[in-house]
Amino acid sequence: VLLLAACSGTSSTPVTDPFTTLSSAYAPASVWYASRRGIRTVLHVHPFSSTRAKFEQAILSGLRLPAWHQKAEFISYPVDGKRRGHRLVLVFNPTGRISHGDACDDLSEIGVGAADSMTRLHVAFCTSERSLSEISGRVFASDLDDPALTKLLAQAIDQLLPPSNFE
Repeated sequence: VLLLAACSGTSSTPVTDPFTTLSSAYAPASVWYASRRGIRTVLHVHPFSSTRAKFEQAILSGLRLPAWHQKAEFISYPVDGKRRGHRLVLVFNPTGRISHGDACDDLSEIGVGAADSMTRLHVAFCTSERSLSEISGRVFASDLDDPALTKLLAQAIDQLLPPSNFE
């Protein structure tokens, strides 16, 4: 019974893709450049039952760059903002598969669904309309204050922004 429970996927342990999709153009220097005045961060969809302002504040204040990068602030950037420069894009609960580069393009083309017990996340580090790195993950998170969501965000950012380009 314990073995079946462990395999059922109902734990709140975050799961990210085993590999980050890296562009040959990804370099840690891109992260440094993007973080000089704060990392512009786009949050596509509001999956929890809090206000949009509370959601943005909780996510942005909870994001941290991996230890191998300098510290930086994550600042809100509008979904419909110009797709120029470096930015981090977080898509919550996409309804379909997101292909490489989609999150860096027109977000109105990406369908998002209502929150349920499973929170799905796709994160991309973009420069203009080009993806430098991308990763997807999921976790059973019941609300915005769920520690499992914080763990998923940390795990995804760590894998999204590696210390070197292994490609």
